Amino acid sequence: MTTVPPPTPLRPEADFLELRYRPDLQLLVARWRRPVSAAELRQGYRATLQLARQVNCPFWQVDLRSRNAPDAADRHWLTTEFLVRAAQRLSGPVCLGYLLSPKLLAEMGGPAASNNQVAFFAEEGPLTAWLTQCQLCHIGRAVA
Repeated sequence: MTTVPPPTPLRPEADFLELRYRPDLQLLVARWRRPVSAAELRQGYRATLQLARQVNCPFWQVDLRSRNAPDAADRHWLTTEFLVRAAQRLSGPVCLGYLLSPKLLAEMGGPAASNNQVAFFAEEGPLTAWLTQCQLCHIGRAVA
């Protein structure tokens, strides 16, 4: 009998981000714990991609309620470099659902256009439902 190990955090020394894979929902959960610098933001997203590759999961729930909004340079890096690289390494687009505070939701505006599916939410239930829909669409593309 094979047992699935329980979700494990990123690293104990990374106090700014908690990463877990949820095999029951087949999604990766990234919870930012505090405002971060540009270097920490990039480190966190790289660690997220590393875990996503280990578990082969392009469906990400990213909780930004405790984090600051990225500045223009970090947003540009995320949309034009990181997400492109993530799609290449995961052999397909990343479905990235962000959970935001109402204040951060107003600051962030709409997601930038990309080949990846990105959406912003104020509540976890609709975000999880959206990621489930992304999974169904992904399965449909794989079968076709």
